[in-house]
Amino acid sequence: MKTSLFSFPLAVLTLLAGSTVACGGPVGGVLPTREGPPAPSELTLVWVGYGEAERLDEGAWKRVPAFDYELTVEQRRYADHWESVKHMRRRHPQYDGSAGPREQTLYFRVDLGAVEPSGEVPVRIVSTLGSGAGRADRTFRSSRLVFRADVSSFAPFDTYRIDQRYAYDEGKLEELVSLDKGAVPWVRNHEVATLFASHTFAEPPTRR
Repeated sequence: MKTSLFSFPLAVLTLLAGSTVACGGPVGGVLPTREGPPAPSELTLVWVGYGEAERLDEGAWKRVPAFDYELTVEQRRYADHWESVKHMRRRHPQYDGSAGPREQTLYFRVDLGAVEPSGEVPVRIVSTLGSGAGRADRTFRSSRLVFRADVSSFAPFDTYRIDQRYAYDEGKLEELVSLDKGAVPWVRNHEVATLFASHTFAEPPTRR
């Protein structure tokens, strides 16, 4: 029986759907429940972009466009932590559903540690993908996050690694999301997103 490219990530997300992070009570849902609006954040950013999927095949990376996705990230930054909600939409007509529904929502909470003498900031993450940790530079221009996947030992991956580059001056975010078996990569997604920050309009925007 042929195993689809993303059937194992689907299993991970299915298992996590019943976890503490993903549980939203009897109604379900991936976001933690709360009453009322979110607490005012120090900064709220929205990122809109696109992810391109690749698979390592006989030592070479090969594109798998059917698993590409549009993405939107709503990111609220507080003094001691960040909260991000990521929406993914796979719209390719040949997508086979093996990575889950075409539309998915993921939740990430990143708790920030104290700045170390090296200038790095240690972080801990609780998310829909599981728990993890990582490090960022003190200006939060770059970070590296690692999640251990709770999957069978026979699965072709056991670790998620995310490398992020926040190019604030360019209004751009770049991410490399890798699914690895130990130190060996299996699948990776290249994400590029554009920054949208809140502002007012002196007059209604018009078509030019």
